[in-house]
Amino acid sequence: MGIIVLLVAVAGCGAEPEQDHSYEQVHFPDKQSMEKPVIESKETVSTLVKPEPLELTVIMKEHYLDGVIETTTTKETIWSMMDFWAEYKEWTVESQEIDRVVFQREVQDISPLTKKQGYFGLTEDGDLAVFQGQPGEGKIIQSFKPVPIKPLESKRKSELENGIKIQSYQHFEQVLTQFSHEDPV
Repeated sequence: MGIIVLLVAVAGCGAEPEQDHSYEQVHFPDKQSMEKPVIESKETVSTLVKPEPLELTVIMKEHYLDGVIETTTTKETIWSMMDFWAEYKEWTVESQEIDRVVFQREVQDISPLTKKQGYFGLTEDGDLAVFQGQPGEGKIIQSFKPVPIKPLESKRKSELENGIKIQSYQHFEQVLTQFSHEDPV
């Protein structure tokens, strides 16, 4: 009796189950239906990560050797954060918020403003300064109060009172050195 049951059990295993060979047609979503979420959910998850693209306000501060700080503000659409950071690899992050990044960098040159409108001159107190425009008419860009002025001969003093046009960074350094008191006391 034990042998018959075993044969029936083995014979039952060999039978193939019925299979359904009918196929359903699969529909892929078209472009219009992709604009709506495929799975709708009533639950929302709060996150600090915004979906791409990300809109950022980017502020760039360039610090020039003549004391001028030029600030440029732009709005950028960020598709890839790796590309964004690579674009500003020469800059230092001053501050960062979710929708704003402030970069700064030191520029080893005088500013375009000084190249275009800069003059060395004397302030009312007799200090050497860089003016935006002619001394007496333009505003002071940078004053060199810690730099004592050598006693000037009348020709040199007259040059500074009229203003010495700044031509380049080398000229800027040359004039600054020329009028600075470098003699040991």
